[in-house]
Amino acid sequence: MAGNDGLEPPPLLGKWGRVYTAVLGWLAALIVLFLLFQREFAP
Repeated sequence: MAGNDGLEPPPLLGKWGRVYTAVLGWLAALIVLFLLFQREFAP
């Protein structure tokens, strides 16, 4: 484990930075969708 610190590459997207970016993008999309839903159905 010279310099690897025991981290294996993720099974999807190949790099952890890409996984984190995808998760943050998904969360941002959910926030936008919920905001649009809230504005559409506000009393």
